[in-house]
Amino acid sequence: MKDVKFAITDIETTGNGIKGNRITEICVIVVQNGKVIDEYSSLVNPSQAIPLYIESLTGINDEMLCNAPQFSEIADEVDRITQDCVFVAHNVNFDYNIVRAEFASLDRDFKRKRLCTVRLTKKLIPGLFSYSLGNICTSINIPHLDRHRAKGDCDATVTLFHRCLSLDPEFEVINQLLNQKTAASYLPPNFKSSDFEKLPTSTGVYFFKDKDGRPIYIGKAKNIKSRIKSHFQERSNRKYKLMQETYSIDYELTGNELLALLRESELILKYFPKFNKAQKKVSRPYTLTSYHNQKGIEQFALHKNKIAPVSWMKFYTREEAIKFMEFLCEEFELCPKYCGLQAGVKVCNHYKIKNCSGVCQHEISIDEYNARVAKAVDYIAKYDDSCLVLENGRTKEEKSFIYLNKGKYAGYGYIGPSDDFNHPEEFKNFLTPSKTSSYADRIVSRYLNTKKNLSKIALNKENEEESIENEIWFG
Repeated sequence: MKDVKFAITDIETTGNGIKGNRITEICVIVVQNGKVIDEYSSLVNPSQAIPLYIESLTGINDEMLCNAPQFSEIADEVDRITQDCVFVAHNVNFDYNIVRAEFASLDRDFKRKRLCTVRLTKKLIPGLFSYSLGNICTSINIPHLDRHRAKGDCDATVTLFHRCLSLDPEFEVINQLLNQKTAASYLPPNFKSSDFEKLPTSTGVYFFKDKDGRPIYIGKAKNIKSRIKSHFQERSNRKYKLMQETYSIDYELTGNELLALLRESELILKYFPKFNKAQKKVSRPYTLTSYHNQKGIEQFALHKNKIAPVSWMKFYTREEAIKFMEFLCEEFELCPKYCGLQAGVKVCNHYKIKNCSGVCQHEISIDEYNARVAKAVDYIAKYDDSCLVLENGRTKEEKSFIYLNKGKYAGYGYIGPSDDFNHPEEFKNFLTPSKTSSYADRIVSRYLNTKKNLSKIALNKENEEESIENEIWFG
């Protein structure tokens, strides 16, 4: 291991994150056995204008770069000097991915083992206030001249690397970091690999937090650990910035995807995390109405953006509405023509519904057909009932419930087999109240319209006093 060559690298860029970012300056210093054996540095013409804030930070401007070589002209030299080396940088994923992208733009591959001096310093010099290059150099008295220029930053990183080598003479820590085969090699620079290993593989909501513990991104997942790993491996400007600002990750187990979706929506509206895309305003729903046509047949219709005197149900996409109406037709032997599924036909001829009652062909009376519609309306009405939707809990022994108050999400809770829960109204002892929203409405609507074998307990007055046998929950 002592004969390994380390290509310590620093780049300056146009400042566009990762994708679309171009190199404006590069410095590579090769270290072997504790000594510098090779060095290369150059300005680079990025073929694009330098933003003013980058010029203010680095001092590199368009005039300095107009006669500098393009990356295509120095690619062979960068390839040569880093060949058979470990690619080392402070926050290595940034430098490495941009250098690799420059080679990819030339249809060339660039693969090197990577070593991050941020992670290395955290292992060998724990407890520093900050692990940015400038703050580390100040904390442990490393000269750092010409900051935010490739040569100045690279010289400081070389000194820092030599300091780390003195603290790791047997290369135990370096070997550990080089041979990581897990998501730890993709971890954000400020995030501990031990914390990643503790993440659960269960369903729930997770929080990326900044150094002050504030949520900066909230998501939901069936497998929290796997989903977070995928965040680490994504290559985008937005994800790169998120990783740089992440200092810790927290989570909340829910036991099921419905509650995870509801909690994610609720928490985003509560904290407005900076890296979550703003929740778009939910479009006005499709409304299911009914009326008596000129023949006296009670007919269903779907309207969008209209106020109707009778409103039975709402859907947030036309596909959901059509699917539900097809179900009603099959379940109650209704006519597709009078359910908003066909128009401009005298006799229904639906591609899917084959059990029409025949009202469109005068095979049954209007009164008999309207009686079937009435049963369908009774079925629809149950969606606006107050109820508890039963779902899996956070453990095998536990069950969760989602409380719908007149069809609107109003909270959730968890019940264990030893909890005293014998009457419907006792759910309030376990309830965590929640605020509803248009997002929650949509989530609940989709769940109710698509979930097969729905398990729930009605909270109507007729059965308020009915006891709940334990097998409902745990059988």
